Amino acid sequence: MFIKSFQIAAAAALIAVPAFAQAEEAKAQFTHEGVTYTYTTQVSGGERVIRGSAFNGKAPFELHVRGRYVTGTFNNQPVDFTQAEAKALGIQVASK
Repeated sequence: MFIKSFQIAAAAALIAVPAFAQAEEAKAQFTHEGVTYTYTTQVSGGERVIRGSAFNGKAPFELHVRGRYVTGTFNNQPVDFTQAEAKALGIQVASK
């Protein structure tokens, strides 16, 4: 259940990512269901990489946005979802 909540939060982070994609690395944060997520984004090798943590640095995450797919880890557990899944939840994500 918590991983699914993170996937929703991660999808929400994708909303802000395109604004930061032009910068080599940018720091940002957002709050979802009372949890603050801090992260940096960068473009590397044709993909967006989002690295950060939640729960005051106790739950690290790393996401790789490749086209329509997002894969990575949250708190050392694998996560994967599509941008379409995020849209189905009502979260507007920007296309690459």
